[in-house]
Amino acid sequence: MTAAMDGSQTIQPFGFDRVFHLVDAPADTPGPAPELPPVDLREQIEELEARIERLHADHRAELARARADGFEAGTTQARTERAEALLAATDALHAGLEHIDARFDAAAQAMVRDAGAVALHAAEMLAGHAIETQPARAVEEALGRALEQVAQDTALVVRAHPEMREDIAAMVEARAARAGHPLLVTVVEDAAVSPGDARIEWRAGGLGVEAGARRAAVMAELSDVLFGRERAVVQLAEAAE
Repeated sequence: MTAAMDGSQTIQPFGFDRVFHLVDAPADTPGPAPELPPVDLREQIEELEARIERLHADHRAELARARADGFEAGTTQARTERAEALLAATDALHAGLEHIDARFDAAAQAMVRDAGAVALHAAEMLAGHAIETQPARAVEEALGRALEQVAQDTALVVRAHPEMREDIAAMVEARAARAGHPLLVTVVEDAAVSPGDARIEWRAGGLGVEAGARRAAVMAELSDVLFGRERAVVQLAEAAE
């Protein structure tokens, strides 16, 4: 133990009180930037200018693209609005034309009705006037057809209203004078026969004359003249459709 204690006496204490002194050495200060050669500096300037020009070109391209897109959008909208306006105008025009067609059809139908009524009235008046002014004409025409059908020596009897006896007798005399020989025609008064009518009889047959049939024949002859305008109006209305 004494030896241990002797050994402990040989341990030297650590010198915590030592002082370290810094060496005052001046810090390195940055020197001036190395100057670029004029050729390198010019290349950098040209590169910057080219970059700026590219930026301006890109800006102009984007601006032109935006304007084109805006113009196209505006044009499309304008076309759409114009198409809608044209469609609305066309619908209005068709509606107006349909209204005009309806009014024209109504007017044409009214004209047809009026023309038909006037033509019918005129035909009746003309037919009646022809029978009234020449009541024996139908009898004369019927007698001529009968004489053509029978032999020359065939006796005929004409039965007529008493008011027409003299007119028919004068007509027979005039026809005999034109023929150059007497006709075997006898006019007999018959009150049962209506004025304007007559019955022509012979042994093998007979022939009747009616004022109503004569009026219908006159109206048939006048129909082309009197109803021609009515048909023209109908054709015009059909062509307009």
